[in-house]
Amino acid sequence: MPQKKTSPHNKRSITLLCKVVDNFGDIGVVYRLANALSESSEFSLRLVVSDLSSFSKIAPKIDAQKDFQTLNGYQIFRWTADTLCLQEFQKNPPDIIIECFQCGRPEWLEHLLFDVKFPHITHIIMLDYLTAENYAEDFHLLPSITRSARVKKVNFMPGFTKKTGGLILDIIFYEHAKIQYDEGGSLPPSRSPSVCSIPPSSGRLCLPQRPPVLFFSYEKNLLPAVRALKNYNLSCANGNLSVLLANGAGFASFKNAYTKEKYESGKEPFSLTELPFLPQEEWDCILYHSQILFIRGEDSLSRACLSGTPFVWNAYPQSDDYQLVKVNALLEKLHPFFDENLFAIIKKCWNLYNETDFSLSQSASLENEKNVEEAITDFLFNCEKMQDGFKNFSKSLVKNGDLTHNLMTFILKNTTIVEKS
Repeated sequence: MPQKKTSPHNKRSITLLCKVVDNFGDIGVVYRLANALSESSEFSLRLVVSDLSSFSKIAPKIDAQKDFQTLNGYQIFRWTADTLCLQEFQKNPPDIIIECFQCGRPEWLEHLLFDVKFPHITHIIMLDYLTAENYAEDFHLLPSITRSARVKKVNFMPGFTKKTGGLILDIIFYEHAKIQYDEGGSLPPSRSPSVCSIPPSSGRLCLPQRPPVLFFSYEKNLLPAVRALKNYNLSCANGNLSVLLANGAGFASFKNAYTKEKYESGKEPFSLTELPFLPQEEWDCILYHSQILFIRGEDSLSRACLSGTPFVWNAYPQSDDYQLVKVNALLEKLHPFFDENLFAIIKKCWNLYNETDFSLSQSASLENEKNVEEAITDFLFNCEKMQDGFKNFSKSLVKNGDLTHNLMTFILKNTTIVEKS
């Protein structure tokens, strides 16, 4: 996107709000978006984050003890640093506030925005959760009322179609895409690619030469997944399968299942490497280097969808198995890129993997475990045949455009600059 020269006094001031709920999924998206927005000369940028400890896990330069700091040219404030934040935001009011994932606003900001003595006009953009459900198109760019004419609000929906805001196509993605989707410059040139700075084997990690399986899940019964990976290792990987286990909620569940299977069979079911918490850039490169992905969390899901790599998604568990609605909505977006036999395998695997854990009776639990194991095994055994389908799906997402570019375009067209003295 062309960049116009602006002075510090007529830049639009953007404030990103993030209340961390899912440890890394939400802050991962916000951090990625902040880095992309900070490349534009049109905006000054601030982040207000509730959990700096989680933030520091994916951005090691963050000091979790500081109420205020700068990173990559933008400012970061602690959500609960009321006095400091109120003073700073009174001096430099936000033109645009991006509320990420229905996080609401800190009390100090709520007080500032709706103070009748505060005449500043503020635009609030509600950046919602990523979903493949049809309502994403209906809600995208839909205005919403507030209790003040000075505070204007609109919804902005990430998504998988041209009628949504799309996905973030950032610098590391472009470098990967440059290799995987070399189609004569068809990628949108909103930002220049740069070489991925984290090689597949970094100084901290010794990764296998053969592309590994990356495993990242919520806490659940993962014994069927471990056994399926063992089956794949014995039948398709010639005993050379390497699995990278990501830190997070499902880490202990996977380790316990792995230890149980190792004890019962008397040998390791496959090679296992436990990953430490990684900077986002390094995580991205490992994800793009992997041959098969088991993914959870919004940010990693978006990277998996763009990677062109076969993946299994673990949706966030919800009451009444509502996560299956979200799973099947994404499956509908995948469906056109696969023949019916392959799609049936993907659909069965994803649905069984995402059902609520098996805990009714011992016999029902054992039967369910076997069903899930067979479904994941079938998926793994057919991954090579699925590669073109996943690759073509990711190409379709690129054609929807870059969420950051779409968001900046919307802001520039629909907000006015408030001159700052």
